[in-house]
Amino acid sequence: MNHSLPLPEFLQQSARVLEDARFAVSSLPNIERTTAGHYIERLVTTRSILEGINDFTLLSEHEIQSCVNLIEEVLKPLQEFYNSPTPVDAPRQTTEATGNRGRPPVVLDLDRALALHNLGNTWEDVASAMGVGRTTLHDHFKRAGIPYARPPSTDISDDELDDVVSHLVLHHPFSGSAVIQGHLRSMDITIGILRVQECLRRVDSLGVALRTHAVIKRRVYSVRGSNALWHHDGNEKLKPWGFYVHGCVDGYSRMVIYLVCTNNKRSATVGDCFRKAVDIYGWPSRMRGDFGTENNEVERMMVRKWGVRHRAYLRGRSLNNIRIERLWRDVRKDSLEAFRRIFFHLEKLALLDPDSPIHLVCLYLVFQPRIQASLDRAGKAWNRHRVRTARSKTPLAMYELSRERAINAGYWTGDPGDGVEVVDEGYGEDGEANFLPPKDVLDDDPVAPRSDVFDTTEAEKEAGIFIVDDEEIAAARSALGSMDFSEDDGNFGIDIYCTAVTRLFATLLASDSNDG
Repeated sequence: MNHSLPLPEFLQQSARVLEDARFAVSSLPNIERTTAGHYIERLVTTRSILEGINDFTLLSEHEIQSCVNLIEEVLKPLQEFYNSPTPVDAPRQTTEATGNRGRPPVVLDLDRALALHNLGNTWEDVASAMGVGRTTLHDHFKRAGIPYARPPSTDISDDELDDVVSHLVLHHPFSGSAVIQGHLRSMDITIGILRVQECLRRVDSLGVALRTHAVIKRRVYSVRGSNALWHHDGNEKLKPWGFYVHGCVDGYSRMVIYLVCTNNKRSATVGDCFRKAVDIYGWPSRMRGDFGTENNEVERMMVRKWGVRHRAYLRGRSLNNIRIERLWRDVRKDSLEAFRRIFFHLEKLALLDPDSPIHLVCLYLVFQPRIQASLDRAGKAWNRHRVRTARSKTPLAMYELSRERAINAGYWTGDPGDGVEVVDEGYGEDGEANFLPPKDVLDDDPVAPRSDVFDTTEAEKEAGIFIVDDEEIAAARSALGSMDFSEDDGNFGIDIYCTAVTRLFATLLASDSNDG
């Protein structure tokens, strides 16, 4: 803090210090102790300067005391954390005093160990993550009398399996055997990949033949572990009809962090998706995104959290963000392509005019919940599909195992990422990748950051930030009253959409007649 600043500049700087410190408080206990100490020092210095002011020309004594009170309010939780920081979720090795000679026995969370193993991790990896050897871990299970064999395959007949997979293929017609296996796991149906492939040959032989030609080799990727680096991006395949999909994936494990369907790509919307993800998974050390304006709020949040020197937000083109682009390829096949074809089908039948605000708002009301449900299923399936290049582990298994390792090493609630010295422009890229994003994505890819502030709503719309705005959606929802947009009509939502369009036209006509 500069003690020689003129008072107005000092007050501006103090306001920024207070804002940053408040953000740090909102992140407790997921900040480093040294970070808390940094903010404490700045706040104490600011308070000291304020209390030393004896010229009340610009600020009254009461106003100065109000500023001091605000600082005290933020300072207290930081000092409490600094003096007694929240311990990590589990120590490297917890021991139990028995009164006997020798080293006290290690106490292990056997339920956690069993859960990690049932996700698909080996006992060697689970034991290593918990800071013990495999033999020690097995001895604990034996002493506790807990069976530790992985659950057997689900007892399900071919006919029953065919029925389940036929339903999955209907809603996810472009998904391969690994992703279908992930869908089955999310339904607590555990069977081997060979049986899934045999089932697909029975119920979807044409799809198997078409997908055989689309296999892509995997690439090298290296970051410290889970939450070291998240990749996020937006998908605009359904943008012509008013739908924007926002996604985020953990780089280390490939686990889907979120997939959200909205009506816009405002930076505040993406920031809200990110904020909710942090509440669930904790703070990532770094984020990678493109130059789109929708990423600006997340960048601001990351820089406030970790500081500029941390290189908390890495910007680049889609070519530098292959982790999320590869996820989009599978999400398009597993979820979005089916809706894209439905919308083209509606246009072909003249039931959908993409230039009609009424058609688009009804389309959003009816299909947004369906798209979101499909994305939720796709995300769960992705997180449970086996990755060949990761010793056939699932993304969920890799994420949880790395998290357990970080907890026991003591850095999960601090900074889970790599040191800043290894973070260059190529950090988190798949440099040896032969995978390229689609040409239309590259053509529309922004090449430099831009402001996310627009003078008017019309300027936002012209910039492609939205097609159907919030007010239009709210007005249509109100006009259609208690209509159940998510009702299953047995026709992919098409009948519900047509009913919504008819009712909304009738409601608006009646309203115009009454006004006349």
